[in-house]
Amino acid sequence: MRSEEFIDLYKQLEDALEEKFSGVKRHYSSVIFEYINHYESAPVRESLNLCREIRNLMTHSANLGGVPIVEPSEPVLESLKSTLEYVRRPPLALDYATAGQRIVCAGLSDRLLKLMERMDKNGFSHIPIIDKKRFVGVFSVSTIFSCILLEPALRITPETTIRELGRMLPVDRHIENYAFVDRHTTMLETRRMFEKIRGKNKRLSVIFITETGSREEPLLGMLTPYDVMKDD
Repeated sequence: MRSEEFIDLYKQLEDALEEKFSGVKRHYSSVIFEYINHYESAPVRESLNLCREIRNLMTHSANLGGVPIVEPSEPVLESLKSTLEYVRRPPLALDYATAGQRIVCAGLSDRLLKLMERMDKNGFSHIPIIDKKRFVGVFSVSTIFSCILLEPALRITPETTIRELGRMLPVDRHIENYAFVDRHTTMLETRRMFEKIRGKNKRLSVIFITETGSREEPLLGMLTPYDVMKDD
């Protein structure tokens, strides 16, 4: 019966959420309600609320004159299955990112003007700089802006290399904001990071994904706000 399947799925959902919030300070006794009020539930919140109400009706007013008051429909069961799958395997940021092998990178010996022409032609806004397979910084329009502010007499010729901008390449020298996250970070976590103001009314420009979130590791992916907010 659909009712029995619904109860079983709902119990699996509760168990999955108990595991998810294990060791975490909770604000509600109901783990379902805890999740409903958690930012990660946003894509399934409406469905979850409906299932919660159905579950309450089935528990507290099971039948009237021997006839079930509520009988979950097939679409409701499918919705609950989808919600359970989402809780168990929330979409990862890596699924939305430009994959590591597709990230356009540059080296310290690359010609600056050639790189800028390539960026302009392809609509690239940020280029990771890699040296000996290690991430050393980011080149963007703001890099040039910062360099000119720092050295007004700076001359850029066809022979100028990225290496000559060296001290402005590390991410902590940029006027923009960047962040590194590990491969298990969810899409919604990075979305919240992009939405958050990080001082001086600035938001993140790019999030880089590595195995453990260390900038010393190879890049697995690169995210811009557009990647995780384009469905709005």
